[in-house]
Amino acid sequence: MKKTVLFLFLTFLCWNTFAQGHTVNGVVTSAEDGLPMPFASVVLKGTTIGTSTDIDGKYSIQADDDAVIVFSMVGFASQEITVGSQNTINVILSVDNMGLDEVVVIGYGVQKKSSVTGSISSLKAEDIQKMPIQRAEQALQGQVAGVQVTMDSGQPGAGLSVNIRGVGTTGNSQPLYIIDGNPVGDISYLSSTDIGSMEVLKDASASAIYGARGANGVVIITTKQGTKGEARLSYDGYYGIQNASRNMDVLNASDYAMIINESLLNDGYNSSHANWIQDAEIAGIGSGTDWQNKIFRNNAPIQSHTLSLNGGNEKILYSTALSYFSQDGIVSEDKSSYERVNFRAKGDYTSYNKKLKVGSSFVYSHSTSQGVDPNNVYNSPLAQAINIDPITTVKDADGNFSWPIRNMQEIVNPIGAMYYLNDEYKTDKIVANLYAEYKVIEHVKVKTSIGIDYAYQWHDVYKPIYELSTITKNDKTRVDKTMDNWYSTNWETTINYNNTFGEHELDVIAGTTAYTNNYENLSGSGSDLIIEGIDNAYLDNVGDKKNTSSGGAFESNSLLSLFGRVNYSYKDRYMASVTVRRDGSSRFGPNNLYATFPSVSTGWIMSEEDFLKDRLGPITFLKVRASWGQNGNENIGNFRYLSSIANNHNYNFNAGTVVNGSSPSKIANPDLKWETSEQTDIGIDLRLGSNFYMNFDYYDKRTKDLLIDAPIPGYIGNSAPTVNGGTVQNKGVELLLGYNGKTDDFSYGGTLNFSANKNEMLEINNDEGIIYGNVNIGPSGMKNLTIAKVGQPIGYFWGWETNGIYQNQAQIDNSGSHQSNATPGDLIYVDQNEDGVMDDADRINLGDPHPDFTVGLNLNFSYKNFDMSMFWYGVVGNQIVDATRRYDLPNANYQTSVLDRWTGEGSTNKSPRVSFDDINNNRGNFSDFMVEDADYLRLKNIQLGYSLPKSVLNRLNIERCRFYVSGDNLLTFTKYSGFEPEIGNSDNVFHTGIDQGIYPQARVFTIGANITF
Repeated sequence: MKKTVLFLFLTFLCWNTFAQGHTVNGVVTSAEDGLPMPFASVVLKGTTIGTSTDIDGKYSIQADDDAVIVFSMVGFASQEITVGSQNTINVILSVDNMGLDEVVVIGYGVQKKSSVTGSISSLKAEDIQKMPIQRAEQALQGQVAGVQVTMDSGQPGAGLSVNIRGVGTTGNSQPLYIIDGNPVGDISYLSSTDIGSMEVLKDASASAIYGARGANGVVIITTKQGTKGEARLSYDGYYGIQNASRNMDVLNASDYAMIINESLLNDGYNSSHANWIQDAEIAGIGSGTDWQNKIFRNNAPIQSHTLSLNGGNEKILYSTALSYFSQDGIVSEDKSSYERVNFRAKGDYTSYNKKLKVGSSFVYSHSTSQGVDPNNVYNSPLAQAINIDPITTVKDADGNFSWPIRNMQEIVNPIGAMYYLNDEYKTDKIVANLYAEYKVIEHVKVKTSIGIDYAYQWHDVYKPIYELSTITKNDKTRVDKTMDNWYSTNWETTINYNNTFGEHELDVIAGTTAYTNNYENLSGSGSDLIIEGIDNAYLDNVGDKKNTSSGGAFESNSLLSLFGRVNYSYKDRYMASVTVRRDGSSRFGPNNLYATFPSVSTGWIMSEEDFLKDRLGPITFLKVRASWGQNGNENIGNFRYLSSIANNHNYNFNAGTVVNGSSPSKIANPDLKWETSEQTDIGIDLRLGSNFYMNFDYYDKRTKDLLIDAPIPGYIGNSAPTVNGGTVQNKGVELLLGYNGKTDDFSYGGTLNFSANKNEMLEINNDEGIIYGNVNIGPSGMKNLTIAKVGQPIGYFWGWETNGIYQNQAQIDNSGSHQSNATPGDLIYVDQNEDGVMDDADRINLGDPHPDFTVGLNLNFSYKNFDMSMFWYGVVGNQIVDATRRYDLPNANYQTSVLDRWTGEGSTNKSPRVSFDDINNNRGNFSDFMVEDADYLRLKNIQLGYSLPKSVLNRLNIERCRFYVSGDNLLTFTKYSGFEPEIGNSDNVFHTGIDQGIYPQARVFTIGANITF
């Protein structure tokens, strides 16, 4: 009931008004052809209040007499006009170069793009809605130079890893998200159709205003705002089907039997061995079971529908939307899915005396998700499908799920494993913001806002009785219930002074932030239910309460900040900006609670200089800019500076009495302080004529005081304290090229962005100079696959180098003593230090999960009422660990590449012999044999659309109607042998690029429509 009341109250608040203002109307037309310009931006300078023109180029906006209205449109030069007493302002926009003079959102304000001195990239609604994306972060992939977006997996609802200018920490490297002024933990709840614009603050000067939370970059999202005029109802939606784009090539039944038997023969066994595949076992089954085809679903549906209502009058502007999104997974029929319902409402208001402005925004989201393990060689259904033998059938003669023909430990029948899986999340989320702004005196405004981010998640797990192998079984029914509750508030107050003195323009802002975040957890579990079945999976259905357990936790952290910024411009030619922010966080030790983060940036529009105008030739705009600044990272978890207490420590006294107690488990460190990112940026913005533009940036970002565990003597008895002791550098370049042209009825354009980044650890202050990623898979030789080390990138692949295959015994005898178990056909491991011992000292950098550079290409064409777009994305220079096979299980299936194995001297020098016992650890040591290049080029999206002509729209009384067909992931060019070359991990950078049977991205075909009534 409380949720309903809060929902209705905030919705009502968004639809109410405080007053009436001076209304300005007009029409925006193009200087090129004199036609009206629909969807042009009309914004009050220095605010986020604005509207857009309708299909006839008309607009209406409330404004003070001294207000300045900024008219802009992508591809056209913006205009600024002072309102005065005018009631009608008609504007003619001239062709420009992709709107370098557009208004963009910066921290706590807006700024003309040509005046920006930091590195900021902007995406508008029309850019975001080109593709039928599932999550808002996907809009950044390939669209913004310097931002690498990698899918964690292709499972519906899966997260994304977003790294702005490289990985800057061994902890959480994800950026800060600000939605309508409110910091939020994640943006998975947000529908892409609700987004009006996205600004990415990449350098330190742009993000320094966010201080302690800006080290990994900042993404500012502004949701769509209302427009004055009659209510406009819009529908945006699509429906599509999804399929797997590729299968892995694994052995069929006869090849599997041949390889397994050969591996036994190579180790001296014969057909009497228990694991020998007898002819009778494969007789009459042909190729055997194609497990991948069994678990992949054909034509899994995906759909999205949004109804939005926008409008207003002299008293109110409003924007509301109701969205529904649903995606079924391509793995399993009903165990992998995601469904989300969103409601959004937003309004902005002005008082009768034009001094008070009040606004609010509100988003409610409810989502339901089910999922399989998306990337785990032990439990992922895809890993099981490519490891289980192809001789086993799905079900036996009695209709039960078949067991593998030989013991494979956790590798079981994947169809059976998914059948017994019951794992569901339900999440309710509310993000709301309310602000009030008051003009104290001329040029001075005070604004205060309060925002909330509330999320409630319920996790249900039910396990029936089943038996799929000797170790994969459940003897008693079990239920697990978990409730997670996140609640944060953000209260900010700013005072802003903005004035123009002749050719001087000054904008000053100062403010405070008080942020609190609380997390509460409650869980319970029980086994041996009285009544079986998922519909009866409740804790009170457990017969014996001794079979139940419960737990809970509570955490809280807070942030208190002061900040200020001065923007100065002279003649709209020379610009400078200075920012300072001081933050205090409860997450740090008492000796370093507070930290100060400064920045400075400058810009010079050289093309406005009289002595250069006649010398620049075709260059119509040229700006150089430079910046330096510092940002912090306080996203390190809570209480790491304290000495934590561990419970359940038993002590046996002399009398034999066992007492349960608690003791410190970690040494405290009151000096723990912030990770600090210091960055220098040099950039150039250039335009040639009215069609071509370019942006270039060079940056050097160094993050120091990374958190590591300090070295301590073993006799201390407690875990090491967390200390500041590491430095990482990200250095690179970004290039954006764009072109737009038009010939009669044919328009064309495109953008190409290129990003190159080098990541390197400069300092690690512990005994070994290493930070271990703790990525362990299977055999003992597959431990710590990724580490960070001085002189190397974060999370690089750490293993043994090989140098071909031993072809004969003489070669082994002459190679040294570090491989005493080698026989002809085994891998040759390189003894790097030539000490005759094969150990960790011989492990080297085998590859980097992060690409050397990324490329995004966007092409757009239109002819009369037809339009077409194409988006390509590629990465070069990164590698992937192929850990899809259970290397510790000799019966596990192989990829077909094993057919090119060593079978005798001179047969190959790349793939070792097959060996059942594998005493040389050809497939048990982590080596470059398991690392592959992960370069790829992918056609992410291609779309063809048709808009009904105006004559038809007028008869139907419809403002706009466009239909389209679209395809995602239609082509992928890569040499990687696995399901998917794009493997990220938003939770842990050390797991990036580790393929344990990844859930792949689907190939999608959709049909959709955009209709405005």
